[in-house]
Amino acid sequence: MARHDIYRDGKVHVLAEECATCIFKPHSRPVDGARVAGMVRATREEHGATVVCHSTLYGGAEHHAICRGWYDRMAHEDHILRLALIMDVIEYDPIPEKA
Repeated sequence: MARHDIYRDGKVHVLAEECATCIFKPHSRPVDGARVAGMVRATREEHGATVVCHSTLYGGAEHHAICRGWYDRMAHEDHILRLALIMDVIEYDPIPEKA
């Protein structure tokens, strides 16, 4: 969560689809629901924060992207993401290949 390098090259980077172990998929997430709820609360309380997909954290800052599960559930409530969508600066990144 929080501020990572999701804005670069004039675009806001979002995963094109949920990764296989997305924390927003109840049956495949690697953490329990209470932890996810806490992450969502903490992220929503921080102005301009988003959940960054854990699959994008390991390839360097040039690969960071907003979690698609977060984006699908929260973008409509986030004025920054709504503005990015209106301005057509959302870049949908593919799920990174495992290293």
